Amino acid sequence: MLPFGIPPPLYLLESCKTIKQAFQVYAQIILNGFQHHVFPISRFISFFALLGSEDGTKYSQILFLQIQHPNQFVYNTMIRGFSHSKFPEKALGFYSSMLHQVNISPNNFTYPFLLNSCARLSTHKPGVQVHGHVIKFGFELDPFVGNALMHFYLVFRRLNDAQIMFEESPVTDLVSYNTMINGYGLAGEPGRALNLFRKMQDSGVLPDEFTFVALLSAFSSLNDHRIGKEIHGFVYRNLRCVESNVLLKTAILHSYAKSGLMDLAERVFSSMPSNKSTAAWSSMVSGYARRGETEAARRMFDQMDQPQRDLIGWTAMISGYSQSGQCSEALELFKQMEDLGIRPDECTMAAVLSACARLGALSLGERLRSRYIEGELCRQNIIVSTALIDMYSKCGKMDSALHMFHSIPKGLWTVSLFNSMISGLAQHGLGESALAVFWDMESIGLEPDSVTFVAVLSACSHSGLVKEGKELFRSMLDVYGIKPQKEHYGCMVDLLGRDGCLDEAYDLIQSMPFEANSVIWRALLSACKLHRNVKIGEVACQKLIELEPDHGAHYVLLSNMLANTNRWEQAERIRKVMEDRGIQKPPGWSYIEFRGTIRRFLASDKSHLQDKGIESMLQDMAMRLRSAGYVPNTVQVMFDIDEEEKETVVSYHSEKLALAFWLVSSGAGETIRIMKNLRVCGDCHSVFKLLSEIYSREIIVRDAIRFHHFKNGSCSCKDFW
Repeated sequence: MLPFGIPPPLYLLESCKTIKQAFQVYAQIILNGFQHHVFPISRFISFFALLGSEDGTKYSQILFLQIQHPNQFVYNTMIRGFSHSKFPEKALGFYSSMLHQVNISPNNFTYPFLLNSCARLSTHKPGVQVHGHVIKFGFELDPFVGNALMHFYLVFRRLNDAQIMFEESPVTDLVSYNTMINGYGLAGEPGRALNLFRKMQDSGVLPDEFTFVALLSAFSSLNDHRIGKEIHGFVYRNLRCVESNVLLKTAILHSYAKSGLMDLAERVFSSMPSNKSTAAWSSMVSGYARRGETEAARRMFDQMDQPQRDLIGWTAMISGYSQSGQCSEALELFKQMEDLGIRPDECTMAAVLSACARLGALSLGERLRSRYIEGELCRQNIIVSTALIDMYSKCGKMDSALHMFHSIPKGLWTVSLFNSMISGLAQHGLGESALAVFWDMESIGLEPDSVTFVAVLSACSHSGLVKEGKELFRSMLDVYGIKPQKEHYGCMVDLLGRDGCLDEAYDLIQSMPFEANSVIWRALLSACKLHRNVKIGEVACQKLIELEPDHGAHYVLLSNMLANTNRWEQAERIRKVMEDRGIQKPPGWSYIEFRGTIRRFLASDKSHLQDKGIESMLQDMAMRLRSAGYVPNTVQVMFDIDEEEKETVVSYHSEKLALAFWLVSSGAGETIRIMKNLRVCGDCHSVFKLLSEIYSREIIVRDAIRFHHFKNGSCSCKDFW
């Protein structure tokens, strides 16, 4: 034996870096006959448990089972190890076993790690029970335990409970102040964070870099440039070490980037040493991506060294592409990330699933679910569940979206989840189902927000539920205290306009407490076209041209409305204005996902005709349509060409090209899904109804407004779109 009773090889454990090295030392312990002694085994348990790896916790558990009478240190070590592992619930198991031991009781080192485990679980109930034990064993006044309890309650957004813990603590030190300030920031309560910081100053507790990191984080989400700059200045006045403090400079950089102040973020970034941290690079990528400047974000991303491109950086770039509508680029970058063996987290999955939703890439979304999202994990992770529901809804698979929604435990339901479900039902014209989900949301005590009302009013609009929509609109302020914004007025104008109440819709616009935007006037103009009201339509179009003088869709919409009412000269005059000003109609295109590949079809683009016999299928479609009595609707084709050429123009709309490809390439009975950037025209709508019956296919088309499910010669919208 060496001095202090340490077995000969045990001191070597301190220098071990790997499990293999530790096993070599353990072999010497066995050879020296110390494998049954609690002290050496407890040291190995501590080594393995605190490695932070799955293998480490596994080996620590094996050694634990070899000890007949584990002591307090061993139990605390196991709880600590599993509190940071993939299986935090096992820490609770060791704690329960510890309580059943006769001569062992928990101490103040037991509870912080135990509460960390509780914080990582999806429910707060175990932590509340542990709090009861803290009181039972008399540790409620221990500052170490008190700070852990504050952190636990803050994780679950139980701010009042955390505040009580803070106020009742006998010692309100720097750590407790930092814990509360950081917690308020994470909970989206920057005002309370700032008030507590001022109280901290009044109490004579000096802030450190972690205080300012928490404050900067709290206010970065507000996009309040003034306060961010004030905190930045305060940091420099109070902490002389800021220039050399990487943590603080990174927090300042992150604050500017998150607030969109990229010029200031660039200045801080440039002042950092050449070996900049991964966090600094990721903040710059995120900042540019959040502002929609994806080219600048990609330049930053490409300048990062390969090892620096961590999951946060990849996710920021993928999310930036997805949010800016560059969904193909988002999916391509995700594929590169996969090829490098980087496993996505919930934020990455949400961004990628959002890109799948926008493109209608159903099979890719389902592959991601089967590969990365296990059934139970999917139901428990509300962020991923919400993204999946949105993906299924926007890919036209409402049965899967509803099944996903109903499989989530009620205790995990959130307002965002309900918003996603209601919005999906609205897009599919399932207004009554959307209202039922809305009332379910109320029945469980979830308060609807402004987004909820956009979704439910949109559902009423797409389903012609005028009475219900009016009642919901009135209830926003009267019942829920939510002041209607432009989006809500836009939904109501659309609802009234579709129902033919054009004067009422116009009066509503006139009564609004703010100027109408282009979305509201466009909704009114579309309704005027539907109901052939040229008088109000011209007013709406004039407003649109004032707001967006170079947007070709407004001129086309007015021109089509005039053509529908046989005002040919006026329609031609509008087209002439477009021609003189060089204004182009937005090109129509359609996406399909076929065998895992996204294909894009552009209206009148005949380059597709050489691909898999699309030309012959278009001819077959035309022949069968004529046999069914179909006559092309060429009213809205305003070019100076003869009728035969007009028929050719409508024949090459992008959704018809996409449909022809599907019919050539897919098997009999397979559901056809097409995503379109513009509203489907009247001719294509009539054609798709007939072809769904002629070819015995279900055809699902998502246009710029809603879904159309064509089946057996009819459409789910009931010609109300």
